[in-house]
This record gives sequence, C-alpha cells and structure tokens, in this order.
Amino acid sequence: MGDTSYEVTGTVEMVKPMEAANWTGMDLIPFETIAERFLDLEHEGHTATLTVSFGKPFVVEGKGWACPYRISALGRDHITPAGGADSVHAIQMAMHMVHNELTGMARHHKMTFLGTNDFGFGRVGGSDAAVAKCPVVGMSVSS
Repeated sequence: MGDTSYEVTGTVEMVKPMEAANWTGMDLIPFETIAERFLDLEHEGHTATLTVSFGKPFVVEGKGWACPYRISALGRDHITPAGGADSVHAIQMAMHMVHNELTGMARHHKMTFLGTNDFGFGRVGGSDAAVAKCPVVGMSVSS
C-alpha cells in the first residue's frame, strides 16, 4: 500500500475555489474526483508530479452546471469551477480551461505526459456543435 499515485474516488470534499474564477457564488464547492492525469514537471533540476483532477459536475441553482477541476503541483492547489449548459458541456469546458492553463505553464516549465508535449486536453468545439444533426433521426438538435 505504499503507492501514492492514486486517489480514492467517491469521496466528496468541500473545497474553496480560486476567488477570481468563482462564478458560482458559493464559498465552498463539492469536489468528488472522477478522473485524474499525472504529468511530469521539471522544476529546479528535479522532476515533480503535476496532477490534474476533475470533479463530478453539479448544478448551480439559477446559473447552470459546473465541473470543478484541480491543478496540483509543488504543494499548491488551483481549484476552479468551469461552467456549462449541461454536465457534458461543463466537463468539456473544464478540459478546455485545463488545456489553456497548462499551455501557459508550459511556456515557463518543461512538462510532459507519457514522454510527450501533448497533455491530451483538447479545446471545446466551435459553433458546429450547436447545429449538429441527431444521428438517430437525422433532425437538427439546435435550439
């Protein structure tokens, strides 16, 4: 049991998000880890672990869905709720925001995932997603 490269999922923590990015109006937000990725971060000649964790999306009354994410490295945690129209969109937005943050960090730190510079967090699709056709009945699903 000496392996610390995993976290137990299913436990709901109440965490304080970064104040500047907290659009929810909540002092504490629920964070139940549903997925994690570990990156290598070179810092001062040593390799450290940078952990990206995604929390289970939740509804913010009157504001939509939120998917919290955490970026942890070198003893610091950065927790932010990403917003979306539904739970899937909130997850997509969280991945998009992580992509942007890691891209910015990579300008100052050497970071790799499985030995590559591709961290695997993509951008959210553009307006094509809003006018997609339903694959089942072929009708437009835009509003």
